[in-house]
Amino acid sequence: MAGRLHRVPAWWDDLTAFAVARHHPSGAIVILREAGRLAGADPDASPQQLLDRCAPAAGTAGRALRAFFTSRGLILPGDEKQRRAAARRRRHLDAVPDCLAAAVAAFNRSQLAEQERARRGGRHPLSDITLETRLRILRDLAVHLTSAGPVTGWSQVTTADLEGFLGHSPGNRHQRTYVLRGFFGWAKHRKLILIDPATALRLGSQPAFTGTVLDTAAQRALFRRWTGSTAHPHERLTGLLALLHAASSAQIRSLTTGDANHAQRTLSLAGRPFPASLDPVSWAALGDCLRHREALHTLNPHVIVTMATRTGDSPAHQSYLTRVLRRAGTTPALCRQTRVSQLVTDLDPKLAATALGMQDSGLVRYLAGNVDSDRLERTPGISRQPTRALQAPPCTP
Repeated sequence: MAGRLHRVPAWWDDLTAFAVARHHPSGAIVILREAGRLAGADPDASPQQLLDRCAPAAGTAGRALRAFFTSRGLILPGDEKQRRAAARRRRHLDAVPDCLAAAVAAFNRSQLAEQERARRGGRHPLSDITLETRLRILRDLAVHLTSAGPVTGWSQVTTADLEGFLGHSPGNRHQRTYVLRGFFGWAKHRKLILIDPATALRLGSQPAFTGTVLDTAAQRALFRRWTGSTAHPHERLTGLLALLHAASSAQIRSLTTGDANHAQRTLSLAGRPFPASLDPVSWAALGDCLRHREALHTLNPHVIVTMATRTGDSPAHQSYLTRVLRRAGTTPALCRQTRVSQLVTDLDPKLAATALGMQDSGLVRYLAGNVDSDRLERTPGISRQPTRALQAPPCTP
């Protein structure tokens, strides 16, 4: 391939070594063939221009070339997560009727500017999920207003229209009311409307936790399953970190080999101020995952490496952990919220928030309506009443 090129790029030998070290010979040939096609078409093109001209069907080759150019500093690393979040926001904006779309787009730009200011100032920025949720609620409101009557602008919206939307659409009324008050307050400040119709809306009390948690028997069954050797190492590590250490799927997926401190047996989880001390069972599961990773002969630095990510440097897909725990009949979110609710109930929301690197205002909702069934049974003079979510401390090694 190099002999057929009019001018061999300076990075060609490095690309060959990069492809051979990470891919099967046939896969490396595909990558070099695609790189030779791009370089032969325009010898003076920069690496970024080559990637822009890469065919969409070149999936694996395109991803390998982007990873190679990024690792060598030939192009700036792109943020795939931000691109996907921007695409989702764009879909919500495109669904807003034309007569109301301009104000929603301006509100989205102000939210993005606020997110960037918070990030640069070292404060906790708005998450992409929060921005998408606000746009989704405003999209639903705009569709509801245009379908209910001839609305040509936000200045025609009344409090009765907003009350009708809140009563008609399903979902969290507290959250939707908060978003509506924020949007119309912003619109009045920008002089897009003269009267704020959301002023009369009342937020009400903070909604309590309405999810489900695992009872004691289910936690013991899962603990016995994950302390054995029959389950896959990825399933054992994911389940134990979520059930015993309240680790989220994003924290588990982003774990790298450098996050484990073998001398102190601790694990650094993203977003937490202190390393998590692992119990013997969780440490053994981590060791099995690392040995499974070594058997794959991969250069991917992450602890959990799949067949789809063994040739690259990216973490496992966000749905992989859910599929792994499906064999045990549970999910990472269910295990994690079981542990979080137990920590908040037994300790204190502020202490739990400090240890987990979370906002204490978001953990207070776990206190409402959560009763430990074992404590009620052990307490004399208290009859056991039906509760919405029964929880007990998980089994510990």
